[in-house]
Amino acid sequence: MEKLSYDIVIVGGGLLGCATAYQLAKRKAGSILLLDGNDIASQASSRAACLLTRARTKPGLMEIVQETYDCIEEIEAMTGEELGLQMCGSITTASSDASLKGLEELEAAATRFGIPNERIDHKRLKELLPWIEADAVGAASYMPTDAFIDSASLCQGYAHAASQLGVMLKPNCKVAGITAEGDRITGVRLQDGIEISSAVVVNAAGAWANLLMRPLHIGLPFTPVRSHFWITSTDAERFPVNHPFTVIPDARAFTRSDVGALIIGLRESQCQAFDPSTLTDKLEDFDFNQAAKWTVLDECAPLLKAYLKDIDTLPIAHYMSGPSCYVPDAKFVIGALPQYVGLYTVTGCCGGGVACGGGMGRLAAELITGEETFVDAALFDPMRFGEVDPFAPEFQKRCADARSNKKGG
Repeated sequence: MEKLSYDIVIVGGGLLGCATAYQLAKRKAGSILLLDGNDIASQASSRAACLLTRARTKPGLMEIVQETYDCIEEIEAMTGEELGLQMCGSITTASSDASLKGLEELEAAATRFGIPNERIDHKRLKELLPWIEADAVGAASYMPTDAFIDSASLCQGYAHAASQLGVMLKPNCKVAGITAEGDRITGVRLQDGIEISSAVVVNAAGAWANLLMRPLHIGLPFTPVRSHFWITSTDAERFPVNHPFTVIPDARAFTRSDVGALIIGLRESQCQAFDPSTLTDKLEDFDFNQAAKWTVLDECAPLLKAYLKDIDTLPIAHYMSGPSCYVPDAKFVIGALPQYVGLYTVTGCCGGGVACGGGMGRLAAELITGEETFVDAALFDPMRFGEVDPFAPEFQKRCADARSNKKGG
């Protein structure tokens, strides 16, 4: 039987796997192989809303997002390819005491980190967002340096840059399992029986990550939760190209421009989790309960109606759903698994994989290479919940609850 050997094997060719491969290759971490059962960037990484929101109030996140922006600049310079970053800016609104307090905290965090932000009046708000009912907004903060990007293009950018730095990319190559002897990782076994030896394996398999961990009797503290958004019909005058994306906490909503249409993201009061053991190999074959999309819209639209008055009759042209890997505390899962020497994971994006992927990959790479980490790694320790059973309905509900009623961007 053929047997290959690499210093590091990464399982998962989505944003987090490709970003980790790029960050490891930058650090000359040795021979690196990245495997994915499908095409690179073809699964969850192609189903995101793609907001690169800079200002965050949770510790470490602004540094992590800034790393993504830095990576985009580096990759474009290295590869000569434009990744399509859309510098549209963002607007966060507040229409209640609670959301105003959150807005003030966000502005203070942005100011401390040097992120430009300004309060804007109703006239300026209407100039930037022709569709919004400005009178419904109590306060609005404009952050002109925020952007969005096509997530699949960004993922491909990480992959191309990693490849230029020597990473071997193997798409359409399904991993059957992670192998170990005693308490040490020895590599991976492919579905076709080929064994690949490696002292380090990084599980970046996204929604499927716990299926790889199950034979090793390890539970990663996340579960796939349905994330979704709706896209309106085109109305370029009302929804101008590249207008600022918005975060509307009082409506549990966000919006983003989409070539003359409007992307509308809504967070229902009880999000739907999925048992990872029910996932298909390709997301296009999985039923994310799309039949419920109108039920969710019926629940959430009344909150948005104050800001988008014709939401009840606005033509909807497209609906997109996919898995977002949520953790009970809505923080990422990055680091070593102490049960086996050489086993690492980078997962639990909590809806922020596009904005945070570059920084998540950097933190994973620093932990693997033994560098001093640029943010506090303990915040994202995979073992911070102790032992968990990610296949238990009770734990899956805890994860879904972390997304339910979400108000941020």
